[in-house]
Amino acid sequence: MEIGSTIGGRYRIQAHLAGEVWAAEDTRSGTRVAVKTLSGPPAPAVRLRHPGITTVLAVGEHDGTPFLAMELLDGYTLDDHLLDGGYDTAQVADYGAQVADALAVAHRAGTTHGRIEPAQLQLTRAGALKILGLGTVPPPHSLDLAALGATLDELLRRPAPPGPPGELGTLIAELRSAPAQHDPQLTAAYAARLRRLADGPASAEPPARPRRPPVARTFWIDRQPGRTLLGRVLAGVILAGLIAVTAYAITVTA
Repeated sequence: MEIGSTIGGRYRIQAHLAGEVWAAEDTRSGTRVAVKTLSGPPAPAVRLRHPGITTVLAVGEHDGTPFLAMELLDGYTLDDHLLDGGYDTAQVADYGAQVADALAVAHRAGTTHGRIEPAQLQLTRAGALKILGLGTVPPPHSLDLAALGATLDELLRRPAPPGPPGELGTLIAELRSAPAQHDPQLTAAYAARLRRLADGPASAEPPARPRRPPVARTFWIDRQPGRTLLGRVLAGVILAGLIAVTAYAITVTA
């Protein structure tokens, strides 16, 4: 495929992106698209529509070679970002939920991806995660859930902390040992669990210690049966004495 050539009567090739994928301009709409040439007919999965699945805009053929015109994604793959280190737990749970939700749509349609890995997941500048390559090649017997578990494990890229694994670690272990059959209900259940982990509230502050109701202070004599009156008399005598002493001091110093 040559830069400047037009395929399908409308897509003008502008640049090579990677592998069999090229950037092109749709001469009818003026928008930029990605064009991918295929080695065989595309699978029915190219018709799937989901925010987590790269949208195929058109299917065509050029000089006997089938091709797809797809939305042109910006951003980078998760594999690229792994060069800078792993992701935190909340991010991994969020990415896993997005991928599992998209896989559930594919599984309900009776198809699989077969190659889930960080290099097949592209994060757009808007923060959406897209599965690449779904439906472009007929996948073999799929281990989508197990591959998703391995991918999430790789995204964490940190040594396991001592002690029992956290909830995400337990879920990843379940994914890695999930059955090969693409069960839509099972995939959707994992998506829901990952979403709960991603959207779960941050650990709450420890509850404030309950305050005791105020207790009126009492003197010892007030707590003695039958001595309340005596206490009041003594308090009056003491107060009178203090007043007399103060008056005398004022008179002497005057």
